[in-house]
Amino acid sequence: MEKFKKPLSIKVIYWITVVTFWMSVAVTILALSVVGALFFFDLNDLQLHVGIPVSVNVIEKGTLDLNILSNITSVELTGMTGRVHFIDTPPEVGRIYALFIILIVLLLLYIFLTFKRFITNVYNGIYFDMKNISLLKRISYTLVVIWIFSVFYAYFQYYFLAINMNFDTVKFTSDVQTSPEYLLVALFIWVLSHIFMKGCELLEENQLTV
Repeated sequence: MEKFKKPLSIKVIYWITVVTFWMSVAVTILALSVVGALFFFDLNDLQLHVGIPVSVNVIEKGTLDLNILSNITSVELTGMTGRVHFIDTPPEVGRIYALFIILIVLLLLYIFLTFKRFITNVYNGIYFDMKNISLLKRISYTLVVIWIFSVFYAYFQYYFLAINMNFDTVKFTSDVQTSPEYLLVALFIWVLSHIFMKGCELLEENQLTV
């Protein structure tokens, strides 16, 4: 029986995936230990920074000074996105965001684990197999869950933070960013799983004819 020769590209992807996966596991365990402490301990002087997935209208004037211009041009900053710093974060707020972090980290780690299993199968010469199709579908479905989670998180940020904060020169808009790229990647992987499924059917037909 001829020994399966692994392409160099598959070897590189496999070992990169294995190394980064276990590094991610180590980092995840450390991060979850730190974040999990928010549920059991009232950490003093906690300074929480969270991103706000909401567009911001800013009324801030400044100047643009370039060598190619004959004079200084006035400019106005009208829109931006940013982060919010909870100064001396209340424990209740810290626990809310700790829950969000734990959920998203676990979902991403599950995708990484599933992808590692898929790459391992490919590395071992298993291409068109129902196990691979199942793994690809799991990744796509989990990405859809992450997208739904991101939408929920974005609107939570809007109603929990944005509309309740007041600044002199900043106004939050209703333009909530819902990360549609997760949905697009999920659709691509879902289509890829069906390509693998067609490959399985062709392989079975070829084996039957032989």
